Amino acid sequence: IYAPNYGTTDSFGGQSYGTAYDTTGSNGGGTLPSGFKRNQIGNDNIKWETTTQTNVGIDFSLFKQSLYGSLEYYYKKTTDILTEMAGVGVLGEGGNRWINSGAMKNQGFEFNLGYRNKTAFGLTYDLNGNISTYRNEILELPETVAANGKFGGNGVKSVVGHTYNSQVGYIADGIFKSQEEVDNHATQEGAAVGRIRYRDIDHNGVIDEKDQEWIYDPTPAFSYGLNIYLEYKNFDLTMFWQGVQGVDIISDVKKKSDFWSASNVGFLNKGTRLLNAWSPTNPNSTIPALTRSDTNNEQRVSTYFVENGSFLKLRNIQLGYTVPAVISKKLRMERLRFYCSAQNLLTIKSKDFTGEDPENPNFSYPIPVNITFGLNIGF
Repeated sequence: IYAPNYGTTDSFGGQSYGTAYDTTGSNGGGTLPSGFKRNQIGNDNIKWETTTQTNVGIDFSLFKQSLYGSLEYYYKKTTDILTEMAGVGVLGEGGNRWINSGAMKNQGFEFNLGYRNKTAFGLTYDLNGNISTYRNEILELPETVAANGKFGGNGVKSVVGHTYNSQVGYIADGIFKSQEEVDNHATQEGAAVGRIRYRDIDHNGVIDEKDQEWIYDPTPAFSYGLNIYLEYKNFDLTMFWQGVQGVDIISDVKKKSDFWSASNVGFLNKGTRLLNAWSPTNPNSTIPALTRSDTNNEQRVSTYFVENGSFLKLRNIQLGYTVPAVISKKLRMERLRFYCSAQNLLTIKSKDFTGEDPENPNFSYPIPVNITFGLNIGF
């Protein structure tokens, strides 16, 4: 791929790099024609990725269809993944190219079970629950691609054998509470009382890049849901609960709520968690001491920002009342029903989660609560 890159004058009056050249010999007396530069090398052998998937499932119903459900297992493997391979320096500018290289697998199962019946006193009910899980693994990648961080690993470790988009980082091991703790710890640039202490994983006495470990996996342990339908006389109630368990999130909000110096704009409003920052009079705080300069590099990827994003949400709930047919017919209606419904009314989350909504843990808008009153009329 070739593209024109006409040189333009920058804000300092100089000429930026470009492909324009004075082929006419006008000595800059007119608009210079632009040449082209190479952006990437072609690949005549490139082809589509290949995906093979196997699904095995069963649907069942028992006891006059009162007990029902399904079970499904799947295995999906993708090979010849399209990856961009950087070229060696001797190829010059635009030496990268796309190749087919790499493989990834996904596997998981989903189990659904329900029971519906009617009690002797007239309560009709239908309860349905489901649970599902999946696992992802990068099976194969070129070494340079596996280590550049595009598929995970932050450019520190190869992502092969790990989950797509998993990350490595430092293990935050509490707060230095005394100068003695600082002196007895491995050499850590920026270490001081009130600062985050990072674990010396390789025990070489120095906190460096080798002290990073896999700390973040975006794959939940499992997801689940529960549907409830109840009907008694003229009243009906429906609920839908949905949850995710054992999922990691990385909180970028913490950089604003827990640190004064984690932004290059030091005088923006900060989060109220800073009011509980470590100090000699507040020695048990897990929030580092206030500072105007981040000499300890506490913005680095570490377990300090990894939190439990598990949640259980009441997605929908609706309560309805159907007017008796005798009354609705007098109103020249076949059916008249009043109802009140709400969406996202309740969220149960981990006590370790410091944000507002684990489903939108960073700077997305929170999912709003919607309450609706209505009626259904049938003629």
